[in-house]
Amino acid sequence: MKKRELTPEEKAECAQLKSIYMRKRADLGLTQEALAEQLNMSQAGLSMYLNGRNAINLEFAFKISRLLEVSVSEFSPRIAAEIRGPSGVSKLLGAIWDGSQQQPASSILSPADIEELGGTIDVQGLPSALAQKIRDYKRIVVVPRYDVTASMGPGADVPEMNMVVENMSLDARWVRQNLTFSALENLKLISGRGDSMSPTIRNGDAVMIDIGVNTVEADAIYFFQLQGQLLIKRIQRNLDGLSIISDNAQYRDLPVPADREEDIHILAQVIYWWNGRSF
Repeated sequence: MKKRELTPEEKAECAQLKSIYMRKRADLGLTQEALAEQLNMSQAGLSMYLNGRNAINLEFAFKISRLLEVSVSEFSPRIAAEIRGPSGVSKLLGAIWDGSQQQPASSILSPADIEELGGTIDVQGLPSALAQKIRDYKRIVVVPRYDVTASMGPGADVPEMNMVVENMSLDARWVRQNLTFSALENLKLISGRGDSMSPTIRNGDAVMIDIGVNTVEADAIYFFQLQGQLLIKRIQRNLDGLSIISDNAQYRDLPVPADREEDIHILAQVIYWWNGRSF
């Protein structure tokens, strides 16, 4: 059976894509062999697209646009229009999802991609894991701020009750791009008091914590309880125990032997703070 000849528009798309690849390959460190491997195809198959033998399809266009860090519209306005059309994003998801490989949805098409492409998602018929991820996506993350103050000094008494005094609304894309956390629902805001963590965290700063972290797995800043007091300090793990460290050089480090580690009750890890600002 004779292979269909590409239309002038399809040939122009291939030529434009090849031009983009030739221009960007050095900066991205992508040889044709490496690019083909990341696309999960043979080098000969990739050449068929770049040299105008095969028409660019929706799946290939999206995947190579990610690798070359360009938008699909830069080489194929036709496919970009298809993605933005009715059910376009859903068609794209159906084309590129491979449940047999158990790929996480975020590695294929993230909700941020969907938002950028301007698509409205019809999840009917999509794999359940991907459909659930899309349903759960929120453009705004609301983080509650509690009436809790942690000491960055000698210690603060544990409050009798935790009361939400306000909520902070954050752009979900900013949260996902800038913060590392266990789960969105584990993000909370408290206040810091004292100067022992200065200049890193200052007196009165709003401090974001992740209550899903309850052990010292890495050297970081933690919100914890010690001898009935709430503290925000840097904790470092050593061979013979832990060290509680203040960033302010005027405060001495506090060594905690391995057999006394249970005295420290980790409540959360500090993941972000707003210096010198109140909300």
